[in-house]
Amino acid sequence: MDYLGYKQLPRTPELDAHRRVHLDRYANIAQISQLTVHLLIFLYNLATLDPASKRTKTSPKDNGSHSANSISAKLGKAVGRGYGTYGQWIFGLTWTAWLGFLCIAETAPDYMHLTKRFGLVAASQLPIHYLLAAVPHPYSPVYYLWKSPRSLNMALHKVTGKIIIGFFAAHVVLYGSRFVQMGIFFRLVQQLNIAVGVISAAVFLTIGITSTAFFRRRKYWWFYRVHVVGSAIVLPLLFFHVRHIRVYLFESAVVVALNAALRVFSARRP
Repeated sequence: MDYLGYKQLPRTPELDAHRRVHLDRYANIAQISQLTVHLLIFLYNLATLDPASKRTKTSPKDNGSHSANSISAKLGKAVGRGYGTYGQWIFGLTWTAWLGFLCIAETAPDYMHLTKRFGLVAASQLPIHYLLAAVPHPYSPVYYLWKSPRSLNMALHKVTGKIIIGFFAAHVVLYGSRFVQMGIFFRLVQQLNIAVGVISAAVFLTIGITSTAFFRRRKYWWFYRVHVVGSAIVLPLLFFHVRHIRVYLFESAVVVALNAALRVFSARRP
């Protein structure tokens, strides 16, 4: 049965090789794109630094900085209580569209290629997502790499978190619906790699639910602990799910370990 032009193709060595090349290519493009966006944010932060303490006269650079600050103020305006800012919505929709394109490009009519692409592209976003959540301290990687305010980092973290969970959800739904249709779902979930994938999906879903503004305002204690524990255990779970995303899991683990070590070092300094 076809789904919007997609169908189950007979598996062959040539098809597997074609999938692998394109899966890795577009996942790498997704991560490079993410790094590029944050480089632009870094340059924007440099452009909007207040130069008043260094100059007493107005210059064209001052006017440009004030204009940039005015744009920042408008983008920081709340859409509604608990619904984020206009900047978050603009960035979120734009980034979702871009990653969605990277998930779809050159996949038709291969249904399984599309399904795998959603998962791999989502995994490619994890390292920077973890970095954005780093608690600020004098040796924070975020501080030195981006010099962005904590509020901006957390705003980006919230948006990218929703996108990552959404793409992982699409990956699970596409796989699950196909397995149910084939009548092999309950047999496959008994396999270790599939079982840890299902558990990982449940962890992401729990993190997503407890991260909503409604839940955070009422049960912050639960939100914080679920977030910390869930984000820690999901990395080893995904490690046993599929080997092709392990490079992104290693990167994420390095970010977590490095930030933790730097926090300890910072706390011990007088």
